[in-house]
Amino acid sequence: MSSAADSSRSIDLSLLSQPFEESDVEWRVSRVWMKNGKTFCTVLAYCTARAIQKRLDEVCGPANWRNEPMTVHELRTGPIAIQVGISIRINDEWVTKWDVSDPTHIEAVKGGFSGAMKRAGAQWGIGRYLYQLSETFADVSDDFQRGWERATLPKDNGGGTIYWKPPKLPSWALPKEPEYEISESDLKTLKKAWKDKFAPTSKNPSDLSDGFIRFVHSVCGEFPVNDISAWLRGSYEQCMTRIKETTDPKGPSSDVRFDS
Repeated sequence: MSSAADSSRSIDLSLLSQPFEESDVEWRVSRVWMKNGKTFCTVLAYCTARAIQKRLDEVCGPANWRNEPMTVHELRTGPIAIQVGISIRINDEWVTKWDVSDPTHIEAVKGGFSGAMKRAGAQWGIGRYLYQLSETFADVSDDFQRGWERATLPKDNGGGTIYWKPPKLPSWALPKEPEYEISESDLKTLKKAWKDKFAPTSKNPSDLSDGFIRFVHSVCGEFPVNDISAWLRGSYEQCMTRIKETTDPKGPSSDVRFDS
């Protein structure tokens, strides 16, 4: 594709926020500790800088996005911040979103750039859904396991080496085929069906929202309920079935269980 054609293409920015394939998502250790002689490790998911660049190429076209020159800022209190901007050409105008990161301990500038690139990408919606994943416990072993990652215990826990297994992403955080998606209209229909069954007289928006989220979590497990891209058709149908089968609704109060 020529540069002229590439610069004139229509860009659907909503595609930037679509989930990545699992191979484009990596995990890093957030905490590792020992308690009662047992080792624990929690990890966080993030998309790689290379995956962000690939997503920008696919959605915008290589000629329609760019990194602004990296800048290094020394804050008054002493810390260093590396700032990176991602610009996208929209209607022949360049729009830039910036973010910052600390230098890393290994390859400080390269690591800091990569971190700021991921944060700037999230400003455009790229990989932002991963922020909705809480810390996840990883399987841990004292012995080397093929395909597992290595981590070091804190010095007050002996500072030894342990190995952890990268977790699997939940289904809502993976790309979906069109037949497995639901629409905004579907979600509104589900909310109405839930309200008609469990809270027909309630008018408090906060109570209704909290009650609906607890209901969905009890049926399908925890995920960002109000993010339409996180829903699967199967989860929607599970909730609809539960609503239809419930014969003794109890209402949306905070102490109500919907899983029995």
